Amino acid sequence: MTQALNAVGKKLAGRIVGTQFIVVLVAALVTILVSNTQSALGILCGGLTAVIPNALFALIAFKHAGARANQKVVQSFFLGEGVKLLLTALLLMLALLITNLYPVWLLIGFVIAVTMQWIAPVLFLKST
Repeated sequence: MTQALNAVGKKLAGRIVGTQFIVVLVAALVTILVSNTQSALGILCGGLTAVIPNALFALIAFKHAGARANQKVVQSFFLGEGVKLLLTALLLMLALLITNLYPVWLLIGFVIAVTMQWIAPVLFLKST
């Protein structure tokens, strides 16, 4: 039973990360059409600062499963969330300090990805 729940969790996490990436990519492509390439790169870069850490969280969080690994499951979630928060802060900082992309576009991409992280589970929960 717990193995099945872990498989469902992995599948849902994969779909959420995939949805985040696709929506950020579509937003960047639409931005190329209505604005310019520089703005689209900002959206893509900002979105990836949320998508990459979320994907890493999913890999870490769903590493263990089962009633016997209960403590490891909880530890994996805490470790995954910590890594996700630190990596998100680091990637945002690097994107803002190193690139010459407009910060507004970076933050728009970031907000789009995070918003999809909240919306996607609702869309996929019944289909998982």
